[in-house]
Amino acid sequence: MIFAGILACSAANAQGGGVEFTKEYNLLNFSLNTKCLEVGFTAGQAGAFTDRAHFGIGASVMVAGVYVDFLHAQPQHKYYMHPEEAQWHDTNAFCINAGYALPITKWLRVIPLAGYAQTSEGITDGASYEYDEDSWYHRYTVTPGSRMHYFNFGGGLSIHPSKWFSINAFVTRRAIYGGVALNILAVAGR
Repeated sequence: MIFAGILACSAANAQGGGVEFTKEYNLLNFSLNTKCLEVGFTAGQAGAFTDRAHFGIGASVMVAGVYVDFLHAQPQHKYYMHPEEAQWHDTNAFCINAGYALPITKWLRVIPLAGYAQTSEGITDGASYEYDEDSWYHRYTVTPGSRMHYFNFGGGLSIHPSKWFSINAFVTRRAIYGGVALNILAVAGR
């Protein structure tokens, strides 16, 4: 009930800079998001809370408070460099999420997220090598019927210790991850 009142007050005062409790707290002062163009790196566990969870990497972008990220955990033996005639049972996980940064203070944002997640099981063929632009890898074939699709939701915190960068941490239904992002507008001096 109190939170609904705060939201109503901030909506009524949206043009005036938000609800100001003290000089430090500017709850839902959306003008704090206007000079934000962040590009970052994410890492963590994709496919969390399933039996297909493992480490993945990805990227994030935040433009004027609108946040988008992805995280991908590739098959475990995809880049295994020892030539073998083996086949490995591997998993693959992926998620993409979007949300909006809700400013609590100048240095803290809460970001609710919603998105899509996918996991699959399959076979990585050790006898088969393929080459893309920079590296060799083994072919991964998804086992038919093993691909699972999920509505992904959750949230996290974005901590801005300086105007140059932010540190992010998130927990969603199918991922646990964090990252670091660089504010391009601050670096460019705007």
